[in-house]
This record gives sequence, C-alpha cells and structure tokens, in this order.
Amino acid sequence: MFKTDSPYIKELLKCDIEWKPFTRETFETAIKEDKMLFVHIGNISNTENRNLAYELFHDERVVQMLQKHFICIPVDTEDVPEAYLIGMDLLLINEQKISEHINIFSLPGIKPVTSFSSLYPDDFLQIATNVATAFIHKRPKLETAAEYLTRRLQFSGLVTRKEAPAPIAPKILHAYIRSWSSRFLDKTTKYNRQPYILTARNLAFILEYAHTYQVKEYLNYIDETLTHVYYSPMFDPIEGGIFRQATDYTLKEPTYELSVYENANAMILFTTAYRCFKKRIYKEAAQRIAEFLESSMHISGKGFFTYTTLNVNHSESTYYKYSLKELQENFKQRWESIAIALGMDLKISANAMQTISNTPHYWNLIHSETELLLKIRKKRIKELLPDKRVKTGYNCKVATAFCILSQIAGNYKYRYLATAAKTIDTVLKNKEIDSLTSDLYDYAHLLNSILNIYLITKENRYLSLAKKYTSYIFSNHYQSSVGMFTKSPVHKGKTPLKRAPVIDYNTLSSNSIMAENMLLMNKVDGKDEIYINTFKQQIYNIEPQLVGSGPFMAGWGTQILRYLTGFTHLPPDEQ
Repeated sequence: MFKTDSPYIKELLKCDIEWKPFTRETFETAIKEDKMLFVHIGNISNTENRNLAYELFHDERVVQMLQKHFICIPVDTEDVPEAYLIGMDLLLINEQKISEHINIFSLPGIKPVTSFSSLYPDDFLQIATNVATAFIHKRPKLETAAEYLTRRLQFSGLVTRKEAPAPIAPKILHAYIRSWSSRFLDKTTKYNRQPYILTARNLAFILEYAHTYQVKEYLNYIDETLTHVYYSPMFDPIEGGIFRQATDYTLKEPTYELSVYENANAMILFTTAYRCFKKRIYKEAAQRIAEFLESSMHISGKGFFTYTTLNVNHSESTYYKYSLKELQENFKQRWESIAIALGMDLKISANAMQTISNTPHYWNLIHSETELLLKIRKKRIKELLPDKRVKTGYNCKVATAFCILSQIAGNYKYRYLATAAKTIDTVLKNKEIDSLTSDLYDYAHLLNSILNIYLITKENRYLSLAKKYTSYIFSNHYQSSVGMFTKSPVHKGKTPLKRAPVIDYNTLSSNSIMAENMLLMNKVDGKDEIYINTFKQQIYNIEPQLVGSGPFMAGWGTQILRYLTGFTHLPPDEQ
C-alpha cells in the first residue's frame, strides 16, 4: 500500500492486489527479483471504464494471476502523463483501440511486450496467461518482442534529429488538413460515433482554418455541431458547462463527466465561433462555461480542480435529472414553464426522473428558480465523485481561456481578466511551478497564460514574468542539438520516464504549446530572433510527421496556421 491523492488509485488499493508505486525503486525491484511488470493506467473521468476496471481487479481469477506472476503498478494519467503518453503510443503501435485506460505487460527493466485497452476479465486473463507462460517457456521470444516495441517507441512521437530548413508554406497546412478532415468531419461518421466527444481543441483548429480560407463545408459542419451541442443535454442548463461525452451524437444520454481542461477548451471554441459566425448563442455558451468553472470547479485559494464525475452509472444516476413531481412541489404555478425550459416531457409519469436539456427557453427562468433547481440537485450530492487535485497546467489553460473570452466580453472583460490574473497568482503563490511536481508541460502552459494576459493588459509585470520563465525553459528544457524542448535535467530520477513527445493526444503536447509561446514571444520581443528561429526549427522537425498523423498533430496545425496568417486566437479581420 502507498499514499496517493488519486481517487481512482485509492479505489484500486481496496482490492486484494499488492499494488506498488510508480517509482524507480519498484522497477529496480522487478529487475532484482526477475519478475515481469504489469502497469495499469487510468483515471476517474470515464465512469463506465472506471467501473469496469474496478470489477476487473476484484475478479479473484485476475487477482491470483497478477499476484503470482507480476509486480503490479497502478498509474493515474494525471499523476504521470508520460506513462500515459507511452501507453497511447504502444496502443497505436499494436493497432489497439485508443483508450484512457491502458494495460501494459513488461519484462523487468521497462521493456514492454504488449499493451491493450480491454477491461473484460476473460480478455485480460487470456493475454495475461499467454504472457506469463511465454515468460517461463519462451522468454527469448518475449525479449525479441520487447526489443521491437522499444525500438518503435524510440521514434514514436519524438523528434530525434534536427531537420534542415524548408519553406513553411500554406500547401503544408492544406495537405495536413486534407489527410484527415474528410474522415473527421464526415457527417455519417459523426452520427454513428459512440461515444460522441466534442473534441473542442480539434474543432477550434479546423474552425480557424476554415474561416481563414473560407471553406464553407467545414464552417457549416462546425456551426451545425456547436448549435446542436449547445441546445442539448450535453450542455448543463443549471450550472453551465459541457459534459465530456454522450453515448452518441443524439446527445440524449450524456455520461455526466466534467473536465476543467475540456471546459476551458470548449470556452475557447465557443469564443472563436462567436467571432466567426457572430451568433449570440456562442458568446452566451462561452460565458456560461466561464460561470460554471468559477462557481462549480473552483476551490478558494487553491484554483480549479480536475474532474467531476459520477460514482454510479450515468443511466442510474439522478443527480443531473429532475422529475415533474419535484417541479410541481417546488414551483407550484410555474412548474410547466420550467419543465419546458429544461426540455422535459410533460406527458410521462410525474415520478420519472428525466434527463434535462439546455433549450432556447432557458432564459425564461429567473435567478431564484435556477438557484432552487441547483438546491434540489445538491440534495443528491453523494452521487458525485470529484477529483479535487489542482493541476498547474490545467489551471494555466483555464487562465488562457478566460483571457481569450475577455476579448469579446464587453462589460465583463475586466472581470474575466481578473479571474485569469488571480488564477496565475494562485499558481505562483502556491509555488507548485517551482517544485519537483512541475515539468515542461506546466511551464509551457504557465508561459502561455502569462503571455496572453500581457498581450491584453500590456502590464510590465507580466512581461517580466514571461521573460523570466522563457529564460528558465530555455536553460533547463531546450535541447539545441535537436531543436526541440525536452524534460528538465533537474527532474532526473523523479520517474523512470523522461521524454517530451510532440503528439497531441487528449492534451496538447508540451512542444506544440512551446511553439505557440515562441510565436507570442516573437510578437512581444521581436528584436531577438531566437524565438522565431526556434519556432521555425520546431516546424521543420515535425513537418515530416505531419501529413497522415490525423488530429494527433492539431496543435501543430494551429501554430502553422497562425504563423502563416499572423493572428493568435482571432480571425484576421478581428486583429
């Protein structure tokens, strides 16, 4: 047993498996005992997968297999992002389904032999049995497999050499978009996608691209999608905020998972959509997400926490639902109007708990009514499972989102800027950014948020901070021989993994964030050519990987677009 702040791992520790912490000492123990490793990577965000994992590791057959043959390590994706990124790379190499929950079997000494995402006991046992048997009777073959995967990993999602200069031209961007947009933006695929996830970051990139080059097909797709999402159960009308996913594109069954990072991305997406389409509802959506983050995902003095999800299956939960009977008892004369505003069906049983929806009639509600609806909801608070860890990178992303929103917010501009500034002050005050728990990802996001605040406020304090952290990042993270940013040498020995990949999986890669920072620093301090030259070298390095990588390089596509058009977050006619 070991101490952890992860609500996911705390639950895993309740099973009979002797879990070991993800430390260098654990890996050295595996080598000393010549015992294989089993690494499980996951988090609480996906209710269905989380519950499947809990059931899997309480299965007696699985417990016996793991206890007998493996040293077992649980990893929360929020605690060791590098392990998760390597796990994702392994799934791609093994042509497995991409998932937030990953199982890896490895030889002693961090030599992975296979990875998979299935959480069903029979599947798991078949693979575990084959691996354990091979380790005893066919170890040379496992060694060969491990060598192959290790070689593949050395080149997966990493830049290993400095590429020669080449023109950064629109044709690069067009080729990249063409290589995956037809699949990503296919309406039939969207309607059949299960589960449906908004992927706000990718849509924001395509929206900027489509607005710049006036690709009507893409613009129509995104406009239709965002309107559908906003007026659906996926957008919570009571507290605001967008649920991370729904069972399909009908959006009738959200899975009620709320991520601070994804809501920050959604805020940026709707802000960009407002600029492009000039539709009031998109500005409205962005501001309601901001209100949700401030009121529902903020801990005073600490910042914004990571997740809120359910401790029961979404179909069984009642936390986000209401019955007509509840409305009748609490609102007397107005219950029908409130039910209509929430998209409820007046014809079904009054006792039935109904999924509510954001509708155009929402604004018929008055403040006291929404407050009472929230009070009713809070009576079922025990159904919620929050992850109240405050992550530096995510908080900086929220600060950046508030900066971007402030530019369209009118009278609310300074309020949102104040939230952004307060968030960064909290990060700096808590000194998390200067501790061993921070890495390039945190520093990149911090610098990005500081630069965004400075570009709006022009306050010298933020310029000084931007220069300070830019200098720090170059001194500790820049690998001049390759022309990319990597993990700091001061973290040596922190974990067995030390890499800064370039692939944008669920979050942007540290290097693509730094590419934006280099563009912004060039805008702030264009006299020093180190910033634009560093940016260009990064683009030279990733260009060979760009076409064919799909949305996994969308962060890089965004920065190439901004370099070519000279704008940041804004369509050209808004600068």
